[in-house]
Amino acid sequence: MTIAANRPLKSARSRALLGRALSWWLDELRGCRADAQRWLVARGGHGMTIEAGERYWLVRQGQHPVGQIDVASADAALQLRHVAASGARRGIIVEIPPERVLAKVVAFPAGAKAQLDRIVGFEIARHFPFPADRVYFQHRVAGAAADGGIAVEIVAVPREIVDDICLAAAASGLRPVAVAVPGASDIKPLFLPRSAIVAGPRTITATTRKFIVAAVAAALIALVSWPLAQQAALARLDNEIAALKPRAETALRAEDAGRRDAERSAAIAALRGGRPPLVAALDALSRDVPDGSWLLSLSISGRDVVLDGLSPSAAGVALALEKSGDAGGITFRSPITREPSGLEHFQLGASLGGSYAGPQTAPSLDVKP
Repeated sequence: MTIAANRPLKSARSRALLGRALSWWLDELRGCRADAQRWLVARGGHGMTIEAGERYWLVRQGQHPVGQIDVASADAALQLRHVAASGARRGIIVEIPPERVLAKVVAFPAGAKAQLDRIVGFEIARHFPFPADRVYFQHRVAGAAADGGIAVEIVAVPREIVDDICLAAAASGLRPVAVAVPGASDIKPLFLPRSAIVAGPRTITATTRKFIVAAVAAALIALVSWPLAQQAALARLDNEIAALKPRAETALRAEDAGRRDAERSAAIAALRGGRPPLVAALDALSRDVPDGSWLLSLSISGRDVVLDGLSPSAAGVALALEKSGDAGGITFRSPITREPSGLEHFQLGASLGGSYAGPQTAPSLDVKP
């Protein structure tokens, strides 16, 4: 029962692993195809390029102009067949001039880089006056954006323009193999997707066979090298984690130390916050008692305070406390008696002012010398 329950999970993991490997392999093949297209453009005297303007098509052999065709003239088809007969049957590059291309640089978040192929298709209608199904478009990363994201250059050409060019070329015996468009931020052209080439039925040439063999070989190499690439990526991540671990531990220790310091400071502040009323009351009463008087005991309970002491004049002590404003309701709690030392023994009761009184439930404080 346990084995049967685990099989779907293992199958799902296997499918996910195979899907990632296949996606990586297809990305490698797309990169090979782009490189092959660039090679076709840069192969010098062996490459035929037609720059298809709105009326005039400029024919180049590599970078050297060969001729110009007026597609609005009556003999335009004858001139195109003459180009095909001159050696362009192996394939031509169709180049769309800038005036027939829409180009724009758009900023995207850095996290969108891995899914640009899907995201750009949704963004076409926002940045161009055509929906995605009305244009052929291509993109490339042009650098970093000012807000920390990525700047993506998007080029788009209405489908009618590209289809008309490719069909006219195919009808004259020319075989478009790639459609190049100039970019706004780079002198290197971008190549539209393969679906932009709408030529007629093609025969498999020797060059095509070689390319297919090379593509299959590249696929096999990519399939074999994928586990190695994954291992290299994991090793790189392990090294990055190992390099970051000391800094992370230092940061954690600093955070713990800061938290402990904050807790100690809060505890000290709480203690200080609870103590000042009683300390301040004791300090005020000590200053209010006239010089030459002695306190034998001091008891504070809530707002009530009892002072027991000796003074040359007990009445003077009561008067001083009353004038200070720190205590009110001065009363003698017992008769005044005179000691052999000549000092009067007194016991006064009073009520502390609001600024010095603690909560009513506060414990009493007895101070005795």
